[in-house]
Amino acid sequence: MRDIAATTEFYQRVLGMEVVIFGQGRTALRFGAQKINLHQAGGELDPKAARPTPGSADVCLLTREPLARWIEHLRTRGVAVEQGPVKRTGARRPLESIYLRDPDGNLIEISNERLDAGADDLAPLRAWLRDWQARVRARDFAGGRALCAPELLAFGTRAEMVEGVDKVAEDQWRPVWPRIRDFTVRVDEARGAIVGDHAWIAARWDSQGVRPDGSTFPRPGRLTIIFEQRGGRWLATHTHFSLSPEP
Repeated sequence: MRDIAATTEFYQRVLGMEVVIFGQGRTALRFGAQKINLHQAGGELDPKAARPTPGSADVCLLTREPLARWIEHLRTRGVAVEQGPVKRTGARRPLESIYLRDPDGNLIEISNERLDAGADDLAPLRAWLRDWQARVRARDFAGGRALCAPELLAFGTRAEMVEGVDKVAEDQWRPVWPRIRDFTVRVDEARGAIVGDHAWIAARWDSQGVRPDGSTFPRPGRLTIIFEQRGGRWLATHTHFSLSPEP
């Protein structure tokens, strides 16, 4: 490492690793049952790699957290996703991965293991829908904006057509989200496709409307969303949320 202090700060802040001091002032990074020993470039201690060179490492880290959450986490910390999500081959099973670099330029791959070779190709979009569901339930308007492109164009039950994410939030989200409960997207039933950096998905959703007296009533609907991948993140460029037709 060219700068152990910068390296430990990065791995602790961005990846949540624990900095460990051992031996005679040696530094390591610990995560779970694994440990990475750090060497200062030009002052390596034995035993060491045959040709220690900063920026030569290529590390794959497995995670159970959806990659969509990792991408958002990295964005808030100012770390660029160099590539992904993309499909890769893992030691045990296929992977879905994103790539970033540490201060030395070492390549870090963060991966979700796919359950089988026929794993769901729409998994990134389903993860987006689950994240969106959580934002609606929490009335988290800022979080909703983070999932959408600035130029978002939306159709809705309340607003016929609105352009610009701030305008959509003001005209559609704020009047509706506080007046519904238990918003639930039927994520597993969703249909869609991913083609390069563009995608679409359609699904039904359920919710409970709230009357002025506090009583509730079923309020089901359907959605269609068009996405574009930017900087490793799927952003909604068009949304259409509408209530299901009356019987």
